[in-house]
Amino acid sequence: MNKTQKQKEIIKRFLSFVDEVFPNYEMDDCGDGGRITFFPINGTSDDQIDFQRSRLNLCVLNCASDQAKQDCMVMEGMLKVIQNEVEVL
Repeated sequence: MNKTQKQKEIIKRFLSFVDEVFPNYEMDDCGDGGRITFFPINGTSDDQIDFQRSRLNLCVLNCASDQAKQDCMVMEGMLKVIQNEVEVL
């Protein structure tokens, strides 16, 4: 697998994980192809989590709820696991 294929595989696995484990978040592809935002269904806009595809990283606002920050940490942990799995392919 080349670098681009690995990145696409990581993104595919990560989005599947978020879809399965965090059904309380809606995914929104911002249309620019570089960022996906996870919006909590019953939260505020401050609780959104952004995923940057090009850098394969996540960010959440400092003013987000503790739950959103914890969810982001879980997502980051799984993203690292997926990256490590795909790197050995």
